[in-house]
Amino acid sequence: MTIAPESPMNLPASMPAEGNLRLAAAIVEADLTYAELAEQLQVDPKTVERWVNEPGRRPYARHAHAVARVLGTTVWDLWPALRPKELAPQAPAVVPVPPVLLAAARDALNRVENLDLGTASPTAMAMHLGSLSAALRTVLDLVDVSGVTG
Repeated sequence: MTIAPESPMNLPASMPAEGNLRLAAAIVEADLTYAELAEQLQVDPKTVERWVNEPGRRPYARHAHAVARVLGTTVWDLWPALRPKELAPQAPAVVPVPPVLLAAARDALNRVENLDLGTASPTAMAMHLGSLSAALRTVLDLVDVSGVTG
């Protein structure tokens, strides 16, 4: 399915089955039509339609950067395949957390989430907040020791 560039409602509710869904969504978010985007880029509207609807179709670098600028995003958000390998997001490291620590953290969180702020005494709130703080500090220390940083 392709999207007609002259669609009066910008882009229809049904997105292209193939093609660049990220670009199509960014155009919708910017409240532009293909013709309006093409006019700003000084390209043919059919060119914009091809960038959206034809799988693997990418603009020249100068146009890709101009599209990203007009749509308020980055080239890599619109065309992830263009991202240089060294800039590709890295998978986060998995840090094993001991089950006893997970249980303590879950317990502290559960107590804080179920705390009735309207009736709880300041002492009870401080104790619950303290146990949650201690659990978070322990988890963060474990992550720091493992060499994983945020």
